[in-house]
Amino acid sequence: MDSDKYSKLFSTDLLIHDMRRDRSVAAAAGRVGPSSLTCRERVRRTMLGHEFTDKVTATSALIGTYIHTGITAARKELNPRLVHDLEIKIKLNKLEMVGTADEIDLDENSVTDYKTVNDLAYRKRVGPDDAHLRQVHLYALGLIQAGMLQNPPTVRLVYIDRSGKTDEVWTYQQTYDPNQIIWIEEWLADVDYAIQHKEEASKDWPITMCRRFCPYYSACRPDDVPGLAITVPEVAQAANTYHEAHLQETEAKQIKDGAKELLRSVEGMTREGVTVRWLTVNSDNGPYERIEVKKVKGGE
Repeated sequence: MDSDKYSKLFSTDLLIHDMRRDRSVAAAAGRVGPSSLTCRERVRRTMLGHEFTDKVTATSALIGTYIHTGITAARKELNPRLVHDLEIKIKLNKLEMVGTADEIDLDENSVTDYKTVNDLAYRKRVGPDDAHLRQVHLYALGLIQAGMLQNPPTVRLVYIDRSGKTDEVWTYQQTYDPNQIIWIEEWLADVDYAIQHKEEASKDWPITMCRRFCPYYSACRPDDVPGLAITVPEVAQAANTYHEAHLQETEAKQIKDGAKELLRSVEGMTREGVTVRWLTVNSDNGPYERIEVKKVKGGE
């Protein structure tokens, strides 16, 4: 088996494994969980059992899942008194959902959810993702209903950088806020109204997110999917060439980012005449370091 074929088979295995996870199976079966509350129209289609129209693959999400598993194992080993991966039933006005809480501390009266992200610095600046915050509040509600936590518990989000660029962990926590649950019930009432009146619900995601992550994108956003076929050979070739160049550009950036990590605090010149310098750049947001890599004459 050659390397390209092996890579495709390897990637397919990861995709199949992801599709067999409880969360993926639940979505395919039309069940809504705490992590589903991102877009009302997507939830409506899920609840009605609409078939997926688009294949959504995200290697970063798969990696996040595997990191999540490792984090849980480490926390379990070093903190055996904590409760991990507990399935919780959550009762709302018109819906009962099931979720899995990452970590529960009965002594502290808290519930914690782990999140892996590629944009930790950005997340720290703007605060927790609203969907993440609603998710952990739902876990807290279910634990209160089950009598495991006293009202009000502490809800906590722990963000870990899955890109590996920093070892830092950022934690956001607050006291359980029943207004979050009121908001969720009103949000779900909008979905229920749309179902009862055979209407589409609000499309809460920006369309760029829909294109990348929604399995209903083509059916939900048909006006955004070009219907006109490109039949002129030269034009079709130009479109395909542009796409190939874009992929190469993306790959080149990833290669540069990887090399940049190894070159931090390094200055000098290779035998081939490639020089490396770090420059301090002053900006409105304060000074920052920028790498400069050039090829000079005289190298091998």
